[in-house]
Amino acid sequence: MIETYLQSIQKEAKAYVATATITPLPFDGYVSYLETGNRLVFETAYFARRRQLAILALAYMTTHEQETKKLLEQVIWEICNEYTWALPAHLPVEKNPFKQSSVWWIDLFTAETAQTLAEIMELMGAEFTLLTQNRIREEIDQRLFQPFEENHWEWEEKKNNWSGVIGGCIGMAALSLLEKNSVRQGAILQKVDHSLQSYLKGFALDGACEEGVGYWSYGFGYYLYFAEKLADMLGDETYLNLPKVKEIAAFPYYVVRKNQQALPFSDYNFTELPSGLLSFCHQVFQVPIPDVVKVNEIDFDHCYRFAQLYRNLIWTEKTEVERPTIMHYFSDVEWGIFESEAQDLFFAAKGGHNEESHNHIDLGHFIFGTPNELFLTDLGAGEYTKDYFDEEKRYQYLVNNASGHSLPIINDCCQQAGAVAATATKFIDTPKGKRFSLDLTKTYEPSANLKQFQRSLVLIPEESTLELRDYFRMKKAGNKIIESFVTTYPVERNGQTVSIKGRQTCELIFGEEVKKIDCLKKMYHDHEGNTCQATLIQTTYTISMEAEVVVKMKLVH
Repeated sequence: MIETYLQSIQKEAKAYVATATITPLPFDGYVSYLETGNRLVFETAYFARRRQLAILALAYMTTHEQETKKLLEQVIWEICNEYTWALPAHLPVEKNPFKQSSVWWIDLFTAETAQTLAEIMELMGAEFTLLTQNRIREEIDQRLFQPFEENHWEWEEKKNNWSGVIGGCIGMAALSLLEKNSVRQGAILQKVDHSLQSYLKGFALDGACEEGVGYWSYGFGYYLYFAEKLADMLGDETYLNLPKVKEIAAFPYYVVRKNQQALPFSDYNFTELPSGLLSFCHQVFQVPIPDVVKVNEIDFDHCYRFAQLYRNLIWTEKTEVERPTIMHYFSDVEWGIFESEAQDLFFAAKGGHNEESHNHIDLGHFIFGTPNELFLTDLGAGEYTKDYFDEEKRYQYLVNNASGHSLPIINDCCQQAGAVAATATKFIDTPKGKRFSLDLTKTYEPSANLKQFQRSLVLIPEESTLELRDYFRMKKAGNKIIESFVTTYPVERNGQTVSIKGRQTCELIFGEEVKKIDCLKKMYHDHEGNTCQATLIQTTYTISMEAEVVVKMKLVH
């Protein structure tokens, strides 16, 4: 398993040595971001260079070939020459140009770059020229340590992946480069603690990551990489033993489906979870994990994070965990999940609030299908652009707004973003089936004329059926309700039934009271920038003061 991984690293390193070409960072990548908000022009080149760095370092560490070392030092030199280690999307901007502080701006990738160079120095730096060694130390000091010591950064307070990643990276860099138990190392580690405590505050006791499992592996990965390094180098196991950490470590087991795809809530984009990180969680915390059958391929992470690639090499152990039928409720983020391989069935639904990190307007949204085919789904993350993270524009994107989720439009009103939350959320086993229920009354604006809106989703595994019941009580008569169901599969309509076609079929069966059924094609950009198509299956109801809408969904095997 490890041998195959090493062979692929060595093969890629030899290809780099043969061409002896270092990926240039385009000036127009900075300009393109400022003028259009496009991130891909710059980031494609940036991460191609980080790929060279990681592969050459891992190859030299295991082969000690001089040609590899020569090119590795040249790549390091070019990285030390970069205008900034931060991405354009994260730099401070004033009247369009970047501020002068951009040179030493600390973002996720400044921290990752510094951590990578610091750990490379720790592992093999003694074999570099003194010029390279000094340059690495100087650049990390000027771009990371000093700005961190001299400023308070907004991300130090963030309860999301930023505080975990950056805090973890700075802590690891300090452990790798600074004198053990020195005053400066101690001061930096003490300041890092604030960031890591902020990160942990983003989790409740259930251990769920509301940003999705991809961001779990990112933020929690760097948290654990630092925690393990601190324990190993200074004998301090504090961060491994803190409350919630074991529960956080168990999160992927419940949200990664048997086919290794995960529950696509929030800004989810399919990402293989790091085999080393999963193995570490299983070994240290004794929690169940998704199966680890091999080391991730080199290209599993398009950012080529050295911390992950290196720990995949040294931590990965083959692990296959028995996976019975799962019914799990994360009571704090209000996610209900059911998966049965034997019954070929998958269901999930969510409550929560609409001020989450990487928020989508999705309270009451649900997913239904098989572990391999989600017929009613969540579109996950869109393409990250400048506007995507602008709160004034974020919800113009289909993937983020309410219309991109299986939620009703009530008197022309969609669910709201912001400080609104579901109430009375439950996921329980009943004689009739697995019932997820919640009250969504307060998630709509007053003009929706709602007195009450309760949603109930009852899963009957033995019948491969999901029954939706939406109960509406209105403030006045004459109301229009449009129920909406989101799919990315082809659809066919036959009378009151809409069939969603994959390898299997999911039938949506509507009552005779439904006079209008529309299947609307909508285009959107996925996280990779690809143009994709979704279909919104919409049914219109006219109600007076009170009504219950019932829709039956059935898998046809």
